[in-house]
Amino acid sequence: MRGLYSAQSAVKFTTIVTMTNTSLSIQIKLLGGLAVSVDGQTRELPASRKCRGLLAWMLSNAGPHRRETLCELLWSDTDDPRAGLRWALTKLRPLLGDALVTDRHTVWVDRGALSVDLLQLEQGLSSAAGASPDDLQRWESRLREGYFPGLDCDGNPAFGQWLATERTRLQELHLNLLKRLRNTAEPDSAVALAYARRRVGVDPLDVEANLDLCACLLVQEGIASARKHLESARSHLHRAQLDDANLLAGWLRLSGEHALSYQRASASAQPTPSLPEPALPPKPSVAVLGFEDIGEPNVLSVGMTADLISRLSRLGGLFVIARASSTRFDPATSSFPEIGSRLGVRYLVHGTVQQHRQQIRLRVQLVEASQSRQIWSEVYDRSRDDLFLLQDELTGAIVSAIEPEIERAEYARANLKPPESLDAWENYHMALWHSFRFTAQDTERASVFLKRALEQDPGFSRAHAAMSLAHFSRAFLNASDDIDRDISRALAYAEQSVGLDVRDAMGHWSLGRAQFLLRQHDLALDSLDRALQVNPNYAQGHYARGFVGYHAGEDEQILRELDIAQRLSPFDPLMFAITSSRALTMSVHGDLEEAARWAVSATLQPNAHFHIFAVAAICLELAGQRKQASQQLAKALQRHPGYSREVFFRSFPHKQEERRQVMDDALRRLGLP
Repeated sequence: MRGLYSAQSAVKFTTIVTMTNTSLSIQIKLLGGLAVSVDGQTRELPASRKCRGLLAWMLSNAGPHRRETLCELLWSDTDDPRAGLRWALTKLRPLLGDALVTDRHTVWVDRGALSVDLLQLEQGLSSAAGASPDDLQRWESRLREGYFPGLDCDGNPAFGQWLATERTRLQELHLNLLKRLRNTAEPDSAVALAYARRRVGVDPLDVEANLDLCACLLVQEGIASARKHLESARSHLHRAQLDDANLLAGWLRLSGEHALSYQRASASAQPTPSLPEPALPPKPSVAVLGFEDIGEPNVLSVGMTADLISRLSRLGGLFVIARASSTRFDPATSSFPEIGSRLGVRYLVHGTVQQHRQQIRLRVQLVEASQSRQIWSEVYDRSRDDLFLLQDELTGAIVSAIEPEIERAEYARANLKPPESLDAWENYHMALWHSFRFTAQDTERASVFLKRALEQDPGFSRAHAAMSLAHFSRAFLNASDDIDRDISRALAYAEQSVGLDVRDAMGHWSLGRAQFLLRQHDLALDSLDRALQVNPNYAQGHYARGFVGYHAGEDEQILRELDIAQRLSPFDPLMFAITSSRALTMSVHGDLEEAARWAVSATLQPNAHFHIFAVAAICLELAGQRKQASQQLAKALQRHPGYSREVFFRSFPHKQEERRQVMDDALRRLGLP
């Protein structure tokens, strides 16, 4: 897996680090401008933004990290990414000493050997004991300098996406910090008013912060000053197309009859304009309402919301509402239909976070807003040992579950409409359902829907990717009178999909599959790696990475990729292929009995096509079970009369002749022509 961060690799990685500079005290400042000091002496930072960005990223993400991951993160725009990474590590080594741990494959920073202010802030805000007022004031003054200023690296979208998410998270931390400082100050003091003003300055749309500032102004400057700010806050909400009802209700509670008189006079003089409710976008649309803390506040609830919005936004098939708008709504005070209508989305994500000692329980649900219908829900129980790792794992699990649930809901909704009334996205979802049934008839049916979708929207990236899959399926299932033509069209549609939207993982995935049929194994692996860089939670991308990796002659990564695919999508329509690929990999490793068991299991999965029965025949033959192997091959021939070794190896091209020969000999012994 070459995504931005692999929770699996972090869990499995073990190393012994011998620290030779344990007597040194290294302090890292991430709040505000990046700075490093050793034993109280400030060290000069490398001039390169990429080098500084690498340091900030590794300190914010618990390691280890594959070198390929870091290359794709910050050097995707260079001809020699590995050289760029090596140079950056030589610049960081004098700053970090033995806290920078490297080997041939991974790089990570031993954060336990360092003092990092961002980590101290997060711990101070989440712990029951809290932090000292001096620490809170020091951290807040640093945050006023900016959120990771000067780290932008143009031409590296993966790093840019991470940086945007982290800046959002730092803004949330800043708001929480200001709230705590405001609450610890004397209620009627100038200090309290200053913190209340800063809090509104960080987020002018925060109703609670605006009401708190109004309360301070009422006490210290009078009702005229408070009213002036109230009008300013209402203007901000109106420009963002957000309702000011909660703001006015809070104002009434604060100022009593004075505010009531003001509201009546203001309403008669300048009635509040009513904003039209936004129309539903053509593509599936979703808003993440956030996670409610049950019990004591938990920083995970904030991080989860920001990460979910960020990762869902990377899925080309979804329209995702920005956090500044979606988190304004609370399901406890507004109904799901009302929220969906006000935001202009079809689906809502909501949940709760509950902590008991070192255990965290996360409940999450996906709701169809208009009907308040729960489509999917799940409960995750995890240990809080590593909050960053936990947040990454849970976000990945939720995203990988939400996307297919929305796909299913969109198909069910489109299936109720007459074909002539379907729009481009609805035609696409109908096509996708047929595509994953893997029969010649369903492939042709999918093509009809996709032609309609592309006629309606020629720039529809995912429809091009799905059309590539249709041509791939014709060639792969030997259901074409011109195999080479369909492979060429699969490649052309995939290239067009990537050209239209380079951030859509499905385009890269379809390109990798087409390149595989062209026997371009290395190019196929590169395309699939890009798909996983765009969406690390793409289950079918992980499957394809393992499948193509097997035929390219790899051994180490295959089972891990298949494990990730199955973990991310345990009921995937490609489960038969995941299982079959696992069987082939085990046979290469010499575990022939287990390979045969998995291969037969693959034939029992829904949508299993004739090639899967041939793979089962091969694995059984290699395990010495000739009778069962012949039975499986007979089933393959029954499903596809005229089946031959040529058809098999055209669909399963091998890079290594030795691996191909083992399978060819098994099929020949079974009598396949």
